[in-house]
Amino acid sequence: MFNAIKSLIPEFHLFMDEEHHYNMGATWTDPNGLQDYHNVRVCYQHNSEQLALQGDPQPDGSWMYTNADGTVHTISAERASKFMEQTQQNATLMMDMLSKLQSTGQFIAPPVDTEAQPA
Repeated sequence: MFNAIKSLIPEFHLFMDEEHHYNMGATWTDPNGLQDYHNVRVCYQHNSEQLALQGDPQPDGSWMYTNADGTVHTISAERASKFMEQTQQNATLMMDMLSKLQSTGQFIAPPVDTEAQPA
């Protein structure tokens, strides 16, 4: 009788595997020793397209950046192209604005040359 009741009570587990996925679940063992295993596997992912654009272009047109801890950040060729188009439009708009300010004689500080540092 104890084995019959024991088969109704699961053995719970919670661990992180070698791929850094979190596993949570339970295993039921029937009176014959056969197991019924249930598991939920969760993985945390972080992808920064902004960091990816600070990395290197890939042969397919995408961009990739790898953090010191090995985390890889990517942006697809399509999204990178769209970003570059939008940036070009913004730069063109800014140049038009600067030209208008200069033509009206309004003071504007000259642009500052600087280099972006990866986060």
